[in-house]
Amino acid sequence: MKVLTGEVLAANTWTCNLRCSYCFVRKTDKMKEDEFMSPETAVRVIDALDEGLSEINRIRVHLYGGEPFINLPAIEAMVKRAGDKKPGRIGFVVTTNGTILSDAVIDLLEAGKFDIVLSIDGPAEVHDACRKRVDGSPTHRDVMRFLETVRSRTSCYVTGAAVIRSGWRLLYASEYLRTLPIDNVKAQAVRLAAGTPYALTEEDMKLYQQDLEAIGRQVIKELEAEKVPMDRRFAGRVMKLLIKGEGLMRYCDAGKSNLGITPSGVVKACLLVDEEDAVLGHVNDDVEVWKQAGLKWQERPLRKKCTSCSYLQLCGGGCPAVVPVCGDEECKIVHKECDVANVIYEHFSDKQENLLGLVGIV
Repeated sequence: MKVLTGEVLAANTWTCNLRCSYCFVRKTDKMKEDEFMSPETAVRVIDALDEGLSEINRIRVHLYGGEPFINLPAIEAMVKRAGDKKPGRIGFVVTTNGTILSDAVIDLLEAGKFDIVLSIDGPAEVHDACRKRVDGSPTHRDVMRFLETVRSRTSCYVTGAAVIRSGWRLLYASEYLRTLPIDNVKAQAVRLAAGTPYALTEEDMKLYQQDLEAIGRQVIKELEAEKVPMDRRFAGRVMKLLIKGEGLMRYCDAGKSNLGITPSGVVKACLLVDEEDAVLGHVNDDVEVWKQAGLKWQERPLRKKCTSCSYLQLCGGGCPAVVPVCGDEECKIVHKECDVANVIYEHFSDKQENLLGLVGIV
């Protein structure tokens, strides 16, 4: 079966102008790498993906970091090169902290028809408690200015993304994001090991799971009203139930239609997986080098505990970037998401066409 869309997470720099207290990237060795992706490498990224992912209809290049807008020349080179490809072949997404605002940034966002994932944890007192500049100054006001400008000067699709840490509930973050002029809500638990600062406590986890149920009920209401839900976290699993396909072989298609690319052009099965075997090659290699390495990476065995887990069909073994860090805490979240997906699916057992709203069809 032909894959319709591939997602490539590309870091054009690991450098960031913020020092968010819970940042999982900063807790790795990635930010020690001060290399910026060159415009030449950026062009090669587009060419390599176009050639190497020929079986995929559309490729979404998702700029990540660090803060991507620190390295604007690389993004400009990608967007320009993508314009030479078949119309609609290459699309762009950017995850940004929303603190770098200029005419050049806004013009580039519109030129590339970017989808924007904008980090907004909550109201100022919540957001600014963790998301600060290097000098310790707050950022919420700047993020709101960025959002306002994007809305007034571009046609970009905007997702508000919140990190849920200890003491800040998923439901509260979701409710806050819904008050903003955004198109989509994304609020997820912090990626930290249990027992570390900001990680969810046992009580936080109970509330998080309750809030997932509440969000599921909200999704049902929106689908009943024939609206596209603002929170689509359950979409993939509900669609899996709807098509009654075989169980997921993997949590995602990392190594095949989902890839990662570092600032230096290294191709990885997933940008955020640090294991050595996740390195597949380089954008300057013959594309078959990293394609074949990716297929081999996909064949790695599941964790032993996953093979006998009743949730495997909808879970797929968990995110390869998150499970090694969060362990069983991540399993608790994913299992609850599977439960809620089942509730949504069963609710519309007699009117399954309503479920298509989860993928934007109403």
